[in-house]
Amino acid sequence: MGNVIGAFATSHTLFPSTGVETQAQEVVDGFNELGRRIGALGPHVVVMVSSEHGPTLLPSGPQPPYTVAVTESFATFGEMNIPKLQIPSNAGFAGAFVSYAATRDFDIASMNTMRADHGLAIPILMMFPANNIAVVPLIIGTQSPNSLATPSRCYRLGKVLADYVTTRDENVVVVGCGGLSHWPGTPQMGRINEEFDADFLALLSAGDGGYAAAWSNDYILDHAGNGGLEIRNWIFAAGAIGDRGGETLYYAPIKPWATGMSAFAFISPQEGAV
Repeated sequence: MGNVIGAFATSHTLFPSTGVETQAQEVVDGFNELGRRIGALGPHVVVMVSSEHGPTLLPSGPQPPYTVAVTESFATFGEMNIPKLQIPSNAGFAGAFVSYAATRDFDIASMNTMRADHGLAIPILMMFPANNIAVVPLIIGTQSPNSLATPSRCYRLGKVLADYVTTRDENVVVVGCGGLSHWPGTPQMGRINEEFDADFLALLSAGDGGYAAAWSNDYILDHAGNGGLEIRNWIFAAGAIGDRGGETLYYAPIKPWATGMSAFAFISPQEGAV
């Protein structure tokens, strides 16, 4: 029987370090530490939960609340000078999860080709430079206000994934990507709500991700911005690991990057505190 053996979360952007060298090094060190901890757990599959920024799910096209890539590999899109590579995946695991979720009141869209933008590519390439871990992408949509999954639904879907994994042979790590507070492409771009970020991280640390899951999307938009909606990916990870609490590896409100940057490690059921 498989299990969710670990869960983590990380901001998913990376910009030049000029003028913010110390904070940028915290971000790089955070990615490296996540990669080390995930590698130590030895998962068969890593489910990466992120948001789509346009290369695959165009704003003018269908915007499902949830999308899973069902493929044996997927390409990086290559924006932001990201190398264009093929990332290994696991089509059998991904496709069976889509089917399982349908029995649990979740209709998830699927695609058999994918171009991963920076939201997936940066964490994958920074954490797994050897590119030798099977990654299954799950996209929680942010671009259409008419199809935004609520935080509570994302939390519940994380629990559905955990139940699904027990029907499999694979041990799985979940990584929620994105956030924290930022307002890209809006008049408030550049704002970082450090108080909100601190409150959210404190909830996760205490094992109270379920409290954050009760927030509305409008609440998150007001307090953390349109980019802050990506914390639903972290909330998914909390649900998948059983909301066990954990530790913030770093927090850096990097003004030139216009983002509250952070990484988080949930407590592992196998090893106690990760």
